[in-house]
This record gives sequence, structure tokens and C-alpha cells, in this order.
Amino acid sequence: MGSAARVWDTLSPMWRRTVLKIIGFAFLCSTVSAIQRTPTSITAQEILERHIAATGGMEARKALHTLVARGDFGWILTHRDGDYVFSYKAPSSDMLQVQMISHGAVWTGHQDGKLVERSSVGGPAMINGASMNIVERDWFSLLEWDFNQAYQRIELVGLADVDGRRAYALRFTPKSGDPSLRYYDMQNFLLVRMDQVQRFRQSKNEREVAYKVESYFRDYRQHGNLKLPSTIAVSRTEGELRFQLDNVTADGPVADSVFR
Repeated sequence: MGSAARVWDTLSPMWRRTVLKIIGFAFLCSTVSAIQRTPTSITAQEILERHIAATGGMEARKALHTLVARGDFGWILTHRDGDYVFSYKAPSSDMLQVQMISHGAVWTGHQDGKLVERSSVGGPAMINGASMNIVERDWFSLLEWDFNQAYQRIELVGLADVDGRRAYALRFTPKSGDPSLRYYDMQNFLLVRMDQVQRFRQSKNEREVAYKVESYFRDYRQHGNLKLPSTIAVSRTEGELRFQLDNVTADGPVADSVFR
């Protein structure tokens, strides 16, 4: 056993969580190191305000009670690997259901802010090194507006190139959990990319590992009062797993049982 492993075994659970959080933050810092720290006159708050305005406005966000988004996913959009349903109920309940062909289903989300996860036999909890929690947070981030409730700090860390366009990079530090990076187009202020920390443990006896997963938001279109991306592409070494949006229903009935 190596010295690092021996030191790890002596740490208390609290210190282990602290170390893992630092490791996850380090993966995001590796991305930040590639961001140009060009001085700008705009603030993080102003960027978020313009983002909200560009995607429907604050009143539309506050008035949204429920939303159900449906679509297909796959490596090649002409070949469907499964379908998904994302359900949201204000203010803090959401659920992503992913059904993979010839495998099973997985559900991940929150009921009144509390994590909910379950799966059928063979359910795709992770695809290509990215958990469905990543996709669930991608969707939820598109509907957020009261950022003070969940984040202790949001800061502008620089500029970056995303899909050939310049974007502001904002670091979101939540009140609990790992930080994330979100990139907003400098011209239209749409969210175009999100970097999250993926944690993974092969078994209970193995140590947890952490790495970065990138999601790209493309081809925004109007759906009622909101503007949403038609594609969310989760990028990993094997390529992009693309979630295509087919239809959206806003303020329709959504049973509480969906989030249990």
C-alpha cells in the first residue's frame, strides 16, 4: 500500500469529504487556467441579468409553475439510443427520467430540494463517464433565476472561446457541493457551456475519483415565454452524447408522485 493510501485511511469522514471537494475544485481550476483573464467592465450580476432577459425575462421565470420537456438522445441524432423526460415544479422539484433502448430506466432529481435517485435493472445511471445527474443539472440550470438561494458566490473569472464564439466564464460556488463553471455568449448572453465535477466510485471499497464533464447548449429556440436550447451535448473522450429537445409543455398538470 502506498503512502498516499495510508494517509487516506487515517482521515476522518469529514476530512475525506473536504479533500474530495478540493480535488473536484482542482479539476475546474484546470479549466480556469485556460481562460483569458481579460479585464472587463461588466459584472457577474449584470451578465446573469442579461441572460435572464435574453431567455424570456424575470417575470416569465417567476410565473413558471411547471415544465415538462421531452426528447430523444444518442451519439448520432439520426440513430436514437433512447428518450428522456425532464419535469419541473416550482420552486425546487425536478426529475429527469432517461430510458435507454434495450437497457432500462433511471430517475434522478430533487423533491423540494432533496436528492431523489432510483433506477430499474440495467438503468443507465452513467453513460460514457457522465452520470445522468450531470444532465439533470444542465436542465435545471436553464430554469434558475433566484441564484442567492443556492449559491454563496458567483464570480466572473475571465473570457473563453466556446464553439467558435467568445463567452464570459462565471464560477458558481454553491452552499453545498462542488463548484461549476458556466459560459455565457458575449453577444447574446445565452448559456453555451457548463463544466461540472463528476464523482465516481466503482465499489464501496474503492476511493472516489473526480473529473470534469462539459455540457454544450446549442440552437436556442422559443418555447412559449422561454427560450431553450434544442440540443444539450454532453462531451467526453468518446464523443458527444446529444439530448435533443422535441417538445415542451409549460404550466400543465404535473403530479407530485413524479418527484418521489
